[in-house]
Amino acid sequence: MVVCLGWLSACASSAAQPTPQPTVSPAPTTLIVWHAFGGTTGNALDDILQHIATTNNINVVVQRMPVATIVNDIQTTWPQSRGPHVVLLSNSQLQQLANQNIALPLDTLIDVSSRNVVDAVIIATGQVRNQQDDTVLLGLPITYELPVLFYNRRNVLSAPMYTDELFNMAHSLTTTPQWGLGADVSFDNFGGYLAAFGGQIIDAQGAVVLGGSGRIGTEAWLSWLSTLNSDPLLLTRLNGIFSVKRSVGAGQMTMVIDDSSQQRTYQQLWGSSVGISALPTLSLTNQPAQPYVRTTTVVLNQRLSPAEVEAARILLNTLIQTDAQQRLLNSGLQPVNRLVPLDEYPTATSIREATLHALAPPSALLRYDVHAVLRAMITQVVVGAQSPADAVTTADQQLRQLLEGNTTP
Repeated sequence: MVVCLGWLSACASSAAQPTPQPTVSPAPTTLIVWHAFGGTTGNALDDILQHIATTNNINVVVQRMPVATIVNDIQTTWPQSRGPHVVLLSNSQLQQLANQNIALPLDTLIDVSSRNVVDAVIIATGQVRNQQDDTVLLGLPITYELPVLFYNRRNVLSAPMYTDELFNMAHSLTTTPQWGLGADVSFDNFGGYLAAFGGQIIDAQGAVVLGGSGRIGTEAWLSWLSTLNSDPLLLTRLNGIFSVKRSVGAGQMTMVIDDSSQQRTYQQLWGSSVGISALPTLSLTNQPAQPYVRTTTVVLNQRLSPAEVEAARILLNTLIQTDAQQRLLNSGLQPVNRLVPLDEYPTATSIREATLHALAPPSALLRYDVHAVLRAMITQVVVGAQSPADAVTTADQQLRQLLEGNTTP
């Protein structure tokens, strides 16, 4: 009987134990991401986003959009609480979103450790003025590009350090149909030399100074561009992008000033002989070129829920980490994280070195209508329709009207 009672007691004790409940993981937060990258780069970016999602309990839905319409689609859908949670855009498009107040500022979402591995000039490309005239980080840069000098090391053993050396070398290498140097004479390619001449269009406060303190240097810069355009031994031409590309494709070019994002084109042409360097120092003033950096940035919809903001915060910071940046490098994009080792990537090393004197463009310079004014100013001088002085006066008045609503110098 004692044994039986003991057994019953043990049974009762066993029955009183609660049944363990299975641990339920929280449902992953979904982020819809838009981007306009195609080809192998687009595939690599999709893989990176999915890898980040898998390791952080986030559900990422990637949608590729046409590059021609992606900004307009954002400007249409975000005010209506539609569209993606996250979008990848050029830094040139950020100010439009800030003017509409439809993108979420990122200043409090980016970890200090993430900021510290990105150069200040790169971070600055993602900053714009909001409607309260405060500077905010509206886009997180994840890759960048800028004008550089490409050269074939079979013909050019080392990159020229000064513009006089560049042009003299190019003259000696030009023998029909081979060109020593080619470049589209444009603000994108040669805007970095404006400051080297002492010229300026818009100051740090956003004021137009082209016709004031920036006049003398800008006039000298315009005259220099006109000289380059008329040099018969250089394929440096206004609207010359297509003739330069044709000559490059035909293997008839030794040196080219072009965007660093085109490195794969020159690697395919010149193989291991491709060389990349910063734009040479301006011999006339002994001042370095200061090209403007362009970046691809990650931007967030302002109407995210707290859970979506947290998921996006993880995505943003992970995209800057070494692993993700290394994957971007492998796909042909220039990493912004300066801790990414570049020992096996000599072209990427050269592009990083070319940012030493680079600048983040004032947001006003990224406006299409402002760019149109600058393009017209260059064109009028190069084709001989206006003197540099008259072209500067005209452009100054047009920019003041666009940006300040007046024409008073």
